[in-house]
Amino acid sequence: MIPLTVSEAEAILRVEDPILRNLRITAGYHRLTLGMAEIFGRTDFTWPIFATWASRQAGTFIRKEFIPRTLRPLLDGSLPARGVLGELLAALPGGDEGLIATIDAIADGVSRFVTGGNTIVFDDLGRAFAAFIERFADPAARTPAALADFVAGFSDGEAQPDRVTVGPDGALVIEKTGGEALLRESMTHLFDALHEGDPNRRAELVLMGNAKAGFHEQIRLQPYIANALSGPALDLLRAARAAEAPGAERAVALVRRVVTELMMTMELPGQVLRLGGDLKAGASGALWTRHLDHLDNPDLVALARKLGAYDELDLDDRIEGWFGPLLVRLHLAAAEAQGTGAEDWSSLSDRMRYIFAYFRSRQGDASLLACPFSAPAMAAILDGRIPAEPG
Repeated sequence: MIPLTVSEAEAILRVEDPILRNLRITAGYHRLTLGMAEIFGRTDFTWPIFATWASRQAGTFIRKEFIPRTLRPLLDGSLPARGVLGELLAALPGGDEGLIATIDAIADGVSRFVTGGNTIVFDDLGRAFAAFIERFADPAARTPAALADFVAGFSDGEAQPDRVTVGPDGALVIEKTGGEALLRESMTHLFDALHEGDPNRRAELVLMGNAKAGFHEQIRLQPYIANALSGPALDLLRAARAAEAPGAERAVALVRRVVTELMMTMELPGQVLRLGGDLKAGASGALWTRHLDHLDNPDLVALARKLGAYDELDLDDRIEGWFGPLLVRLHLAAAEAQGTGAEDWSSLSDRMRYIFAYFRSRQGDASLLACPFSAPAMAAILDGRIPAEPG
């Protein structure tokens, strides 16, 4: 498959249909993954391999596929919290139809912010990695002068959360407020990795490049994630209070928990990650990617500590860590990175602690090279069409 070009990335960003745009972004990340793997080999994978599966998961929210999974247990009464919502339904007009309309409104709000986040990340990082491939696919082009020219295109300054509001037409009004120093550093680390012969030092440089790319995008994503988790629920709370509905706060808390649980679940090939729990080892059984068992690069260690992903374990996690290896050896448990689980996905520090460990654990996982769509679906997406079954 031919790597994604910068001009193709820019064309994807111009796609008006949010569902098709997400599908093409996900396919674009996959093409970037393969393009970067051609440059780096199949031992250390770069940020687009993780973005592929995150964007695929985002698509389920953009297409509102989570509605049936949320709505069915509410309507048939199988969810224990049905009684809490029943109090709210009694006050809001429409009964079960009102519940459907309410969940539709919540889904619209979640989809709006997930769509915005998916797009702005690809705008930054999709184009950056496409440009990296175009610049450095040829080994002869990997010169210090070429690197200096390349990174000069990234703006000075630290990344900042975007300024995001909802316009009168319901569309997001987005203002990028920060710089791209982390992206510049990320691309420099990846470039340096291409010139590093020692496999341990090379893996650490790739991890540092991946982590800084991830840190940049997560900073920008802060308002999108916070609003996707809380914004629609707050809208519901305002409506419930206006109707003087009893149990409004409890019902809204339930809605937020449901959305949070869905957003903190990521499906990978052959595995499902629960982001609220400690990161588990992949199919190989090893917790960390080969050459990343121990971190020696002082800059990488400092970054890991800054993100709370190096030695920031609570006592409970330390106790679990003492017994964990024994349980793994006895085949009674899978290896886990204690203390990595995110308690609050709207917290940047919680997200980055988990993400750093995830990158370190899966940087060499070749199963993530799998195409995120079936062959017929991928063909339709590359042709600019929405397939009947995107998954």
